[in-house]
Amino acid sequence: MDNKHYDVCHFLNYNTYNDLNLYEVGTQKCPPSYSYGPVVREHYILHYVYNGKGILNLNKQIFPIQQDEVFVLSPNITTFYQADEQNPWNYIWLHFDGAKAVEYLRAAGVTRTQPLLRLSDSTALRMYMEEILNHSEDELYCIGTLYRFFQQLIANSTNRPEMKTKDARLSYIKAIIDFISVKYNEPIHVQDLVNLCGLERSYLTRIFKEATGHSPQEYLLSYRVKMTKNLLKNTELSIEYVANSVGYIDPFTFSKSFKKHTGISPTHYRKLSEEGIEIPAIKGP
Repeated sequence: MDNKHYDVCHFLNYNTYNDLNLYEVGTQKCPPSYSYGPVVREHYILHYVYNGKGILNLNKQIFPIQQDEVFVLSPNITTFYQADEQNPWNYIWLHFDGAKAVEYLRAAGVTRTQPLLRLSDSTALRMYMEEILNHSEDELYCIGTLYRFFQQLIANSTNRPEMKTKDARLSYIKAIIDFISVKYNEPIHVQDLVNLCGLERSYLTRIFKEATGHSPQEYLLSYRVKMTKNLLKNTELSIEYVANSVGYIDPFTFSKSFKKHTGISPTHYRKLSEEGIEIPAIKGP
């Protein structure tokens, strides 16, 4: 076993949770032929290879691993892995366990004998790993991001078991609704929702509209209108501040969008609300 060449390694020991615990996160740019093992792990370790290539030896079975692939070391199995001599790999890793760990890995198509996972899109996966790396001192943030990481791992695995179409669609729809409910006050766009799910935009729009009656864009706008109405009714915040609070940078664009959905301006809506005049609800989420 060669000496370690870690660029960054954070030992976390966030281990008080039942479903998922996080023990370590790190990144490494390996020198040529750098190797680790043979070694037996106590918990799971997942490596995402973002550059280069190498091999994993699992119980004498060799798995060649390339860029944008993931390999997982399961507990209590002897493993050895080595960077390529000409094009050594760079990777980020997570060290974790928990009651949900096996379930999530199986959903992605990873087992004790099938440790390799290929990705259709690695963008969000890498982003979440880097967020954990960069916010390692924030325990709740890291654990929350770990759940989002697994959602992306499952969504973008090309070797996951076939899921029932209805269940798969519902998981994407729920992910979008949850994302909008948290991020509506930021300048998000439909492309952010596409990136979240890793699906084609046209397909995502179709299944979301079939389930909710709205396109993702319509749902986002309607949700913002609903939150705007609440702020106009219950606060004395300026129109500009309300606009910023629901994800708009430009108050004019905000007012135009609100009027398109309600038939009246934000100022007029607030005035009617203050006078106790009932305002018909609009169709929305």
